[in-house]
Amino acid sequence: MLEIDKLWEQAWDTESSLRGYDKIAKEDFRQSSRTSRANPDGENYDWWYFNGKTFLERWVEWREGSNWELWTTPDGTPAIELDLQIQTGGITLKGAIDRVFVTSDNQLIIVDLKTGLRTPSSDLQLQVYACMMEREFGIRPHWGAYWMARQGTTSEPVALDRFTLKKLDELVALFEKARQNNLYLPNFDSCKLCSYTEHCYWVDGQSAIQLGEVNVI
Repeated sequence: MLEIDKLWEQAWDTESSLRGYDKIAKEDFRQSSRTSRANPDGENYDWWYFNGKTFLERWVEWREGSNWELWTTPDGTPAIELDLQIQTGGITLKGAIDRVFVTSDNQLIIVDLKTGLRTPSSDLQLQVYACMMEREFGIRPHWGAYWMARQGTTSEPVALDRFTLKKLDELVALFEKARQNNLYLPNFDSCKLCSYTEHCYWVDGQSAIQLGEVNVI
């Protein structure tokens, strides 16, 4: 058996145990209900076991050909699932950055790993990560990109200079004020992708949280 097969089996068993997936019946295991002619049962246990190993193989191939080196923090921590915790907008913000690399021209790039079909249309997640690194280390990465597992490559890198720490502080402060007052504006276009619908007032979820007091003019 190839070494990558062993690594995949070990990783699958370990993560399944840690996340409790091993307690889910195979027929009930689904990350997505999306079905197709090729996958009439959707992305179920067997789909993820087989394609997950394919994603891993693509990742190894991409890493070997990228010529990028893994960045390490000033205290020597490898930037793999880099846990950060900063103060912003009056609250504690936590995040985990999948990878930070040093490119061949000695610039830092944040890489977020995605297994979905579509490349995110927004770079906000990458911009926020750059702000978090700036506050934590005093270092701001130059670039950011999404590594798309189904394509085996990254999206076009974007410059991480658009969203400043000041803007992050202001945005988080506004979200916190809205949370404290139970004010949440619905985005009906995304209802099918939202896991909160059971608790959503706007779609009459069975466990809906009542809307906060609103003065209607």
